[in-house]
Amino acid sequence: MKKLVLLVLSVFAALSVARAADIANFNVDAGYNNYYVVNGVAYAQDTAYAGVGAVKSLKYADVYVGGLLTADSGNEQSHWLVGAGKSLSLNKDFSVRLDGTALRHQTSTVGIDNSTELGAKLALQNPWVTPYVRGVFNFELHQNAYFFGAERAQKLPFGFVLTPSVEWGKSTSYEAINARGSLTRPVTFAWGTVTPYAEVGWFHNSSYDAAAKAFALGRFDNDVVYSAGLKLSF
Repeated sequence: MKKLVLLVLSVFAALSVARAADIANFNVDAGYNNYYVVNGVAYAQDTAYAGVGAVKSLKYADVYVGGLLTADSGNEQSHWLVGAGKSLSLNKDFSVRLDGTALRHQTSTVGIDNSTELGAKLALQNPWVTPYVRGVFNFELHQNAYFFGAERAQKLPFGFVLTPSVEWGKSTSYEAINARGSLTRPVTFAWGTVTPYAEVGWFHNSSYDAAAKAFALGRFDNDVVYSAGLKLSF
């Protein structure tokens, strides 16, 4: 929990650096979830979390970095991300988006190892339903995975946005499926945007290798996963 407090206190210094570097978007995120999920499996349970991120749109790609800390009564984790992506317009309604990412997972949770993974995601963006495919390779855990999914952002009355999504994937040691929906209500001010959010979903794992527990607390068996928090964007 001390790391969470230190992260929040560092936000003001990081924001100053971001503005000096003319970063297009800087965000701060904090909340609570009953499970922190990575690639369809649970890394942490009943945790508060806080994170920061920055995005810069360059001529040939959008580049972004981020970090998130989780903490419960006895365990702390940090998850760090660097990535780049680019959208290519096909016509007025469709565009192809390709992203590549590198992530580092650091954890003090017994039974889950530190690891590094590379990922790639290809999405067909459009105003109706955005399908995507993504792949993941984790070096230390020797887990290769591919996932297929689809999502849609639906505007609702009074400024709310509902985003349902569904995803199925297969890893070296398990299969994962989930269906979830998030509800947001962005509020824009002169200095930035405040977005409260809530998400709830159904998660399930099959073909789970219980002996290979270095990457998860255990299998999802028709479990409800939820989170709620507040995001600030500058």
